[in-house]
Amino acid sequence: MTLFRALLILLLAVQSTYSQPPTASSIYGPVSREDYLLGRFRVDQHPAFIKLSSTAIPTRGREQFLRKEAAEALGRLLGDLKRDHPQAEFWVVSSTRNYYDQKGIWESKWNGGTLVEGKALNKSIQDPAKRAQKILEFSSMPGTSRHHWGTDFDMNVLTNVYYDSGNGKIVYDWFKKNASKYGFCQPYTAGRKKGYYEERWHWSYLPISRLLLADWKTLFDHHTEKLKGFEGFAASGHLAPTYVESINPDCQ
Repeated sequence: MTLFRALLILLLAVQSTYSQPPTASSIYGPVSREDYLLGRFRVDQHPAFIKLSSTAIPTRGREQFLRKEAAEALGRLLGDLKRDHPQAEFWVVSSTRNYYDQKGIWESKWNGGTLVEGKALNKSIQDPAKRAQKILEFSSMPGTSRHHWGTDFDMNVLTNVYYDSGNGKIVYDWFKKNASKYGFCQPYTAGRKKGYYEERWHWSYLPISRLLLADWKTLFDHHTEKLKGFEGFAASGHLAPTYVESINPDCQ
């Protein structure tokens, strides 16, 4: 066997290894399945994650992380988006958030530190169940966010109206037509009867997130008491399966 042929066989073997879809047993790395799904780990210390600042993917705000598989697919997607629309602007505004990030977001809204529609919810909505449902219109309770998994990102602007015209419409229309070719799906579409409101900015890397969703259902669907540990859990914990699982059928 010539040296060239041996190198070619080795290269094809490496490519084949990286192109294989992940399995449930290979996803979690050094973190337990339960801790990973709940987001109770350090993203910057997990070997499956990559800083987006080390890639060509544009970001804004704080340092962003995704799983390497999702980042690679997103990079290919963006290359083709730019080919079709050279002037289109895209950036990742939010990506992986761990449990403690989500707990801070949730409890700040719960306690009135972050205003919701201009109101401090601890004063405007005294009933805990109604307050939880108001927060759940757009924000996940800790342990239930798809952003824990490293498969999901928010792009550009976090308002649906942005995607009705201009750059937002160009990007969103292209995503709707093409994102599935790269493994991405919009979990929170219009027309669903339950769960979060429509989020045109939120996209998920389906080859991995589908496996993680199945495991989340197995571990927590009938054991929501495992999610306790944040303010408002007593009023909201039982709603977790509805909000995690009420997604675009194409993303399941």
